[in-house]
Amino acid sequence: MNAKSTRELEAQRAVLLRQLRRAGPAIEGSPAMVPRKCGSATCECAHGVVKHHAMILCKKVAGRSVATYVPKEMWEQVREWNQEHKRLKKVLKEMSALNEQIIRQHVQDKRQEQAVRKSLSVLPLQKGPSIP
Repeated sequence: MNAKSTRELEAQRAVLLRQLRRAGPAIEGSPAMVPRKCGSATCECAHGVVKHHAMILCKKVAGRSVATYVPKEMWEQVREWNQEHKRLKKVLKEMSALNEQIIRQHVQDKRQEQAVRKSLSVLPLQKGPSIP
């Protein structure tokens, strides 16, 4: 594995932070199209022939599925918000992995530093030419 320096990892993290600063509206959940009846007694859907579609946004709250109705004029907007949420989630996951690498690199750097100090303290002092 090609280990990166802490400086390189921090530079990558800075790029991800800039991506987070550009964040727009986001919404959690999974949009789903569901069949529904329109409610008109004269429509064919009232007799089970044709069904209309509605969008709902599903997510888990306290371990239970919750659905939110999305008005038709907001369908595209909600899809964009949902895509932004997925993008942000991905960026946060990458940042978390980078931060973990920074921690591991820090520990490795400290161990190497201690090993160098220890090896230097073991070396005998060399006497140079004495100056009269």
